[in-house]
Amino acid sequence: MKLIDKILTNPELKTPSLTTLSGNYTTRNLLVTVKKYERMLAPLKITGKRVALLVPAIQEFIPLVVTINKLGGTIIPLNWQFRESDLLNVLEFLEPHIIFSITQYTGFDFAELINGWAKGTGKRTVIYTSNDCQEWNLSSLNGKELELEPLTNHFICCTSGSTGAPKGMVFNEEVFDFSFDRLKEFYELKSTDTLLVYTSTSTIFGIKTMTVVIKSGANVVVPTEFDLPKIIHTMQRAKCNKIVTTPSVFKALHTFAKHLNPKVLENLEMVCLTGEKMPENLMDSFPTMKNCKFVAQYGISEVGAIANANLCKGEEYTLVKGIEAKVLDGELLVKTGATFSSYFHSQKLTEEAFEDGWFKTGDLVEFLEEKKFKIVGRKKDLIKKGGQQVIPSEVELTISSLDGLKGVTVLGMPHPVYGEQVVAYVVAKNLTSADIRSHCKGKISAYKIPDRVIFLDELPIRQGKVDKLKLKSMFNHM
Repeated sequence: MKLIDKILTNPELKTPSLTTLSGNYTTRNLLVTVKKYERMLAPLKITGKRVALLVPAIQEFIPLVVTINKLGGTIIPLNWQFRESDLLNVLEFLEPHIIFSITQYTGFDFAELINGWAKGTGKRTVIYTSNDCQEWNLSSLNGKELELEPLTNHFICCTSGSTGAPKGMVFNEEVFDFSFDRLKEFYELKSTDTLLVYTSTSTIFGIKTMTVVIKSGANVVVPTEFDLPKIIHTMQRAKCNKIVTTPSVFKALHTFAKHLNPKVLENLEMVCLTGEKMPENLMDSFPTMKNCKFVAQYGISEVGAIANANLCKGEEYTLVKGIEAKVLDGELLVKTGATFSSYFHSQKLTEEAFEDGWFKTGDLVEFLEEKKFKIVGRKKDLIKKGGQQVIPSEVELTISSLDGLKGVTVLGMPHPVYGEQVVAYVVAKNLTSADIRSHCKGKISAYKIPDRVIFLDELPIRQGKVDKLKLKSMFNHM
């Protein structure tokens, strides 16, 4: 069954299925747009072709996804936060046959970059560009024909990977069935709900979340720019009662809403947090929202949702229904119905991701009972210092309780004697290295106390996360 038959099932529904910062759209509106794209794409015979979408207008993006899936194409959602190097890396890696792109966005000329890349490949590429993602200009560059995908109706979602090189995760459309059930349970979806979803729409999680809300007959509110006053106004207009976002975005939203329009916070019944590590004592930041349910979801791009936590009752995670899990050398391994098919054109990476059919999450966990566990760190971040193991998150948690601390990341860096040393990158006011070491003394083992403390004005961020590659490069040049 194609996505159009799974998602756009309520054409007679009069209430909005999608709300943006600029308007409302019913299921019927979305279906009309699907027909428009069918007329555009059907003559191109896109079965087996890779179609890249850099389309920030969600009312156009969702119909494009549905249409490409219906016609047998492979969908490549691109992040409009990409800039030159990231975008070029992804284009060169995936070589899309067809590209839909906004001409310019937030001051960056995507059309110029994409056309320049396509001309340099010497391969046939069809490019649609638009100033508003509604009226499209077509250009076709002739050259050598690109090979078709052997599989159809797939998604390829890109991540920069831990080395900075892109990795393409390939998903088939069947993962939506499993994920729809899990997400509907997590969001406690009702047809009367209105959910604000502020997460990357270029990820498989973002696409699943938007479409499961529409499928349920509810209304999904999707802002595509981080304009807090506009978002708060739209929340009030749409009468949002639930939110899906990251902890950092919700904190910012909460701070603005308290002053601009506290009513939007009073209307919230549920806040669903994901995409980041949950900060310690997060609930202390929202003392007036005692009637709102806060839940967290732990998941990984390659396998989707793994476990949920009711933050009002603690920060322990419970495995979601249908997930198999086991622990090997402290690392969590899972099997789920939403597991990706492979890494694009990399059998080696795909094989390395699994252990006898179990996906290796890379997370170190401690099970408290059969279905409940807590996350204690990342396996790849584990620091091995003189035969002792140091979990960076434990050190970070200890340092972060110090007054005046604004940010901290702990990494293992080379040491001539111990193999690795503990290095803390710190953003703080009026603190010294001695202050931080003294604070750690007695709270963690002596070998875990940072060997070096490096103070920064701010931690480098890449795609919403601390850029550890940049921190390591900085260290190597010191």
